[in-house]
Amino acid sequence: MALERATNGPSAVRAACSARLSAHLVEEAGRRLLARFDSHAVALMAYGSRVCGQARTGSEYDFWLIVRDAEAFHRANAEFYRTQLNIPSTPDKQIALNRAGPLFYAIRDGECRMKVAVLAQEDFARLCRSAWWTVKGRMQKPMRVIRMSPVVEEAILAARREGLACALSLVPARFTMEQLLTELVSLSYRAEVRPENKRAKIRSIVETGRAGLMEIYLPLLAELPYVKRDGDRYADCRSAEERRAARAATLRALRHSKWSGQSLRFVWRNYRSHRTPIRYLLLKIYGEVEKTFRRWFGKAG
Repeated sequence: MALERATNGPSAVRAACSARLSAHLVEEAGRRLLARFDSHAVALMAYGSRVCGQARTGSEYDFWLIVRDAEAFHRANAEFYRTQLNIPSTPDKQIALNRAGPLFYAIRDGECRMKVAVLAQEDFARLCRSAWWTVKGRMQKPMRVIRMSPVVEEAILAARREGLACALSLVPARFTMEQLLTELVSLSYRAEVRPENKRAKIRSIVETGRAGLMEIYLPLLAELPYVKRDGDRYADCRSAEERRAARAATLRALRHSKWSGQSLRFVWRNYRSHRTPIRYLLLKIYGEVEKTFRRWFGKAG
């Protein structure tokens, strides 16, 4: 009854009610995961549409599960991925596949469908500081912490500081917070082969996750001596030459990450472990073709 009254009320009340319900459902899904993997988990963070307020009916719950020992995790959970994934596997195969980056496992608990990225704590910390952006790029978006360790928290903060520095090199010298947040969210899409309509996805994440993004980045922005508030905008006080060099270095690093051997191996690992591998691969190809056509027609226009 309370939910029904909220739905019939003002939009702000509906939004607040929806956010509380979504948070409750995410927490409940997280508790189910911890009940299953508690002995292995040092950190558990929810991300994706369920956290950003973009969930549709049937949307999966997305989690980062950071474990103490990846080998022990895989050996203890052989039946889980052997029955859920499309290709029968062994713990040794999963350990080898998961060594250089996260695998995304599908878990079903009753009606609750979850996608879980698994990494050992030491690998997560390393990849948050790596030249490869697949992990640290995804740390630029809001997450809901279910469990946290000091090592994981420090690694996420390092990734976000680097992400902020890179985003500042991509915005104009005088920029709005909206422009900065858009570039921050875009980093993982620039640095990965992804199938989504990237512009629409980025815009949606910024719109629905603005409060969480501001909470993350305003304190980090205040740490930078070369960024000053300028009315309703911000100003990057570095010289034009410094900004040009920083922009070139950022774009080069993102392109290198996207087409590196590590990225291609990451796509192949997740192709091998996906529930519908052909669809997964076709979506990846489609996303890159769509982006190329948009760029061509944009220039032609």
